[in-house]
Amino acid sequence: MKKSVVKLLEEIKKFIQSDFHLLSYLYTFIFISVCIFLNYETGFYKEYIKGSYFNGNSWWVFPLFYASMYFAVAVPVFLLRKEYKLLKSTRFYVKSLFLIGIYGTSIGFFVYNHVQFSSLFYEESAFLLRILSQLKSLVFYFIPLVILKLTYDRKIEGIYGLSKNANYIKGYFSLFLMLLPFIVLMSFTKDFQTAYPQFKPWTYGDIFGMQYWQTSAIFQVTYAIDFVMTELMFRGALVIGMVAILGRNAILPMVGFYVAIHFGKPLGETISSMFGGFILGALAYQTRHIWGGVIVHILIALSMEWLALFHHFSK
Repeated sequence: MKKSVVKLLEEIKKFIQSDFHLLSYLYTFIFISVCIFLNYETGFYKEYIKGSYFNGNSWWVFPLFYASMYFAVAVPVFLLRKEYKLLKSTRFYVKSLFLIGIYGTSIGFFVYNHVQFSSLFYEESAFLLRILSQLKSLVFYFIPLVILKLTYDRKIEGIYGLSKNANYIKGYFSLFLMLLPFIVLMSFTKDFQTAYPQFKPWTYGDIFGMQYWQTSAIFQVTYAIDFVMTELMFRGALVIGMVAILGRNAILPMVGFYVAIHFGKPLGETISSMFGGFILGALAYQTRHIWGGVIVHILIALSMEWLALFHHFSK
């Protein structure tokens, strides 16, 4: 297991050695850090972005917000690196806007939340809608990505990193075990216990004759699927899928976008997403698969759910 972790570290080192550009890295770090600070100081995401769910504007607010973060990193980075050809590339703008658009639309689509199944109790209806919300990515961007892969990106192996190639998998399990003590410590914080668990079974009561652990298990399966889709978009489509256009330059803009989707979460999680997004993006670029990111993401997400449930029921 130690050898596999060392190999992962070597791949990250190789990527940084070939990609490192002081000004572009410094700009990306400062820009994202300032955005994080302003967001949590002003409540920007909560008031204006998440708030758009309730005024009917979320279908366009989310894609616009994510595009702003992506291009606010991409354009200056390309300028600093003197990658002027990329700034003139129609393929870059069309493909990146398509990917941002389908993801942002998926997050922003919220109309279904007002649906009420007349034959069900309110809590049962709310539970079904919550489960469907975890699976909407299958419709909004998994299917479009499959179509894009089969028609435009046929040379890419697998579906943007969901391929037979799966090297260094043991290393990713070791990486998770190394992170687990920090996750446990974070679980004792107020911010963590306010935000998690994402699914609170006690708010739904005894629905469909199921116990809390059963409704939680159903949610966690769909929660895991949603994280597979997240990796498919960020480390798959936005890195592996953009390599032919951007090469290594695909990583930093993806990180800016990735941090933006965490703005409604605890501050520590948002900050860690900047570094985690970069590391997983570098590894996806080096290995050309996303299985490791899928494993780490799911294990971290589910462990956070389980820890939060433990804290709740142990009070």
